[in-house]
Amino acid sequence: MPQSQGPDELEVVIKFGGGIHSRSPEDEIDIRECADGKNFDLDLKNKEFVPRAAFDLIGQVPNGGEIRGFATLQKADGTVSFLVQGGATVYEWDGAATFTSKGTVSSTAKLRGRKEHNWQLSDKVIITDLNLQQPVMEWDGSTLQNITFLDSDGSTPFGTFRAKYCVIDNERAIFSNIHDNGTNYPHLIVGAQRGDFTVITNNNRPSSSLNEGDPFFLIQPDYRSINGMVSAFRGLVTSSKGGSVYQLSGATAKDFALEPLFSSSGIDGDESFAYTDNDVVFGRQGRIASLVATEKYGDVSSADLSDRIFDKVKDYNNWTLAYNSRNQRLYCFPEGLTEAWIHHQSLPEFSKWAKITTNHFSAMQQTAVMPMLDPSDGLEYVFWGDQNGNVYRMEGSGLTDGGTVNIESERLSRLFVPPHNASVFDLQGWVRYRRDSAMDLQLSVEFIGKDGFTKKITIPLQEKRATGVYYGAAYYGAAHYAASGAARLSTEDFTIPGQSAGFQVRATVNSEKSFSINEIGVKFTAAS
Repeated sequence: MPQSQGPDELEVVIKFGGGIHSRSPEDEIDIRECADGKNFDLDLKNKEFVPRAAFDLIGQVPNGGEIRGFATLQKADGTVSFLVQGGATVYEWDGAATFTSKGTVSSTAKLRGRKEHNWQLSDKVIITDLNLQQPVMEWDGSTLQNITFLDSDGSTPFGTFRAKYCVIDNERAIFSNIHDNGTNYPHLIVGAQRGDFTVITNNNRPSSSLNEGDPFFLIQPDYRSINGMVSAFRGLVTSSKGGSVYQLSGATAKDFALEPLFSSSGIDGDESFAYTDNDVVFGRQGRIASLVATEKYGDVSSADLSDRIFDKVKDYNNWTLAYNSRNQRLYCFPEGLTEAWIHHQSLPEFSKWAKITTNHFSAMQQTAVMPMLDPSDGLEYVFWGDQNGNVYRMEGSGLTDGGTVNIESERLSRLFVPPHNASVFDLQGWVRYRRDSAMDLQLSVEFIGKDGFTKKITIPLQEKRATGVYYGAAYYGAAHYAASGAARLSTEDFTIPGQSAGFQVRATVNSEKSFSINEIGVKFTAAS
């Protein structure tokens, strides 16, 4: 016999701090997570609903050419320089507004001079080309030039040498997926002489007949094209396109070898492999996976970092990954889409995922993206460019994308359903927030049942005030003891009509100003 309920007065309080969890049924996700959303920030120490940082437009290269590459150099004395490739021209950016031409390259090249390419013994960054159109180059802060490579004897010119990837490891520059004097060898790894990145060879496989510091070469064991290489786990890790992951074992040219680390990883994309401080993360078709979890638990669901958003990304591939170690955020760009996803590494619980979209004309359509050091402050940011020669800094200092476009932040709560198939009605609630700037919160209650419907209301959030008690210029001024508390939490009440079997709450703020919402509470009557 059906069991009746109520009428009972119930209450739910929506908290924040977790990311998108869209794979589970809406009524089973954690109260701090959201069933859907975009453009909100996640932080280990802040559990409020706040907007993500805007991205800054830092400038446009003079020729307006497509941004195709970057290089970053940090010298031993801490001096930082920044190169950006616009079409066929490579410019130095001064950290302010000036782009100065430093040389020309193939217009189809895609230059990469990462932090991991910095050779501080001679204060240079080694620059490779993802398209294998440009010889390997070097930049010392003033001169950009092709590197003159020598064969293993240290005197014979090696000839034309190009490479997609480079890592400085074990006192060597190690290159992979190479072009050697007219022939591509996508499955080849070339290790330079220890202590001298200009001496290389394509003749010496590691063996006991070599000297410990000799240059060497190795073949990716599955004979597939190498599409990633990072220094991790006290050694070098490589991936092959659609194939497997291998780790470099050994310590010298006498015993270097590639050992299987993860078979059939299925990594796609030329920049789908990233080291994230304590893990190697990689993009597969329809997911982002963890190498540490794979090694520890096997190829099971625990290795899938994107399991909570699988339904959102299951059709995405050819990921481009960029990790900012300073704020522990991994930016994931799926090919050809007007969105990006952030994995917040530092969060210990809940979903770590947030989605980025924008109404800015760039539409998140990056043509090159890379973590770089900013010459103005020496800090690490993720920089990216577009087809029109514009360069952007992902972690911006402003409040609008590109300095012009509002950010629309949104979170959709879990589904709230009363027991015993009861109906909910007489919804009343509150929004608790920290006063900052005046703006509107759009609140939508999405009802479910036989006839699903949505009720929308606008809740004005008030700006901060500083009305002083005993107001004066001295001790009891507005900024001192007796001020009224400009940043204290405030509450706005609301009422929403409607009756249904359950509801979700969608909170949206579209503003050029900052905000922070502590909680949204809803009281309602349930009866059957």
